[in-house]
Amino acid sequence: MNSSIQNVRLTQTVKKGGCAAKLPAGELKEVLAGLKTYQPGDLVVGHETMDDASLWDLHDGKYLIQTLDFFTPIVDDPFDFGAIAATNSISDVYAMGGKPITAMTILAFPGSELSLDLIRPLMDGALSVLNRAKTALVGGHTIDDETLKLGFSVSGFVPKNRAWTNSGAKPGDVLILTKGLGTGTLTAALKKSEAKPEWIKTAIQSMTTLNDVIDALENIEVHSATDITGFGLAGHLSQMATASGCGFQLQLNSLPWLPGATECLEKGFLTRAHTTNAKYTADKTHWNLSETDLRFWPEWKRKIIYDPQTSGGLLLSIPEKQANEALIKIQELGFVQASIIGQAVARSSQLIEIR
Repeated sequence: MNSSIQNVRLTQTVKKGGCAAKLPAGELKEVLAGLKTYQPGDLVVGHETMDDASLWDLHDGKYLIQTLDFFTPIVDDPFDFGAIAATNSISDVYAMGGKPITAMTILAFPGSELSLDLIRPLMDGALSVLNRAKTALVGGHTIDDETLKLGFSVSGFVPKNRAWTNSGAKPGDVLILTKGLGTGTLTAALKKSEAKPEWIKTAIQSMTTLNDVIDALENIEVHSATDITGFGLAGHLSQMATASGCGFQLQLNSLPWLPGATECLEKGFLTRAHTTNAKYTADKTHWNLSETDLRFWPEWKRKIIYDPQTSGGLLLSIPEKQANEALIKIQELGFVQASIIGQAVARSSQLIEIR
C-alpha cells in the first residue's frame, strides 16, 4: 500500500459516518407521505412497512429479495470500511430470511481529494465479505463526488414458506438480538481520536460478522425479523411494532453492549442520530423505571437504545417455547453477545415499554 493511502484517516474526510449518516426517520417519513407508487400483484413486500428489503413473488416457490445500502466511512482503514459496507448491505437479505446471490457496487469517490489507488483496498475488503457470503459481484456504478460513499445493491432468494418480515410479531413472542450495541458512540469517539484501539477492533469484528443465522434456525419459527441499523434499537423496534400491530417490553438490563460503549456514552460521544432517533420514538415509548432503576440507568446510559448501529445485529421475534433453543443455536455460530432482550405484548398507546 502506498504512503498516500497509509496516511489517510477516512473518518476525517466526512462529517458523518456509517448508518449514523441516515436522514432522520421521522422527517423522512413526513416528506415521503402520500407518494403514489406502482403496486403490482407480484410485489409481496414493498416500502409500506419500512421493511429491510422487498419481496417479489417468482411463482416458483421462491421470493426475489432486493435491497441496497451505502454510506460514508465509519472507520479509518479502507479495507475495513469496504468489509463493513458489504456486510451491512448483505444484512438486509438475511433479515428477510434469505440468502444473497449477487451484489452491485455503489461508489462515490472524491477523485480530486483521494488517490484512486484507495479503491483497490476498499474493494478487497468488500470482496473478503462477498466471497465469504458466496455472493457474486456482478458490476456497479461509480461517480466522482466530494465525499466518499460505498455500498451495494444486493439480490437474493428465499423460499416462500421461510420468508421473514418485520410485520409478523405476536404477543408472547420473545425478542432476540444477535449483536452488541454501541457502534454509533464508539465510532463517534474514533473520529475524535478518543476510542481505544481494542474497542474499535471488537466493533469492526462485530460489524463484519455476517448475520447469516438462516440455516441454524431452519427448524425455528421466526415470526418477525429486522436488522438494527441507523435508526437504533428503539427506532427499528417501533417500526416492527407498528407493522406487526403489537407492542414490546424491552428489558434494559438484558441489552448487550460492545466493549467501550459505556465509557463513550458517558463521555458524551454522540452523533446527530442519537437525537433524531430519540425524537422519532418519543411518543412511542414509555419508560417504566423506578428511582433505583434511574440511578443505575442515568440519561446518558439510556441513550444506548437510540445509538445508530452500522451493520448491527438481527432482531428476531420467536415463540417463547423455542426462544432458548434459538438463542443457543445463534450463540453456537459465534454470536457470543446474542441475548434475549424482551418480549412482544398486546398493542397499547405506547409501542415500547422500557423496564
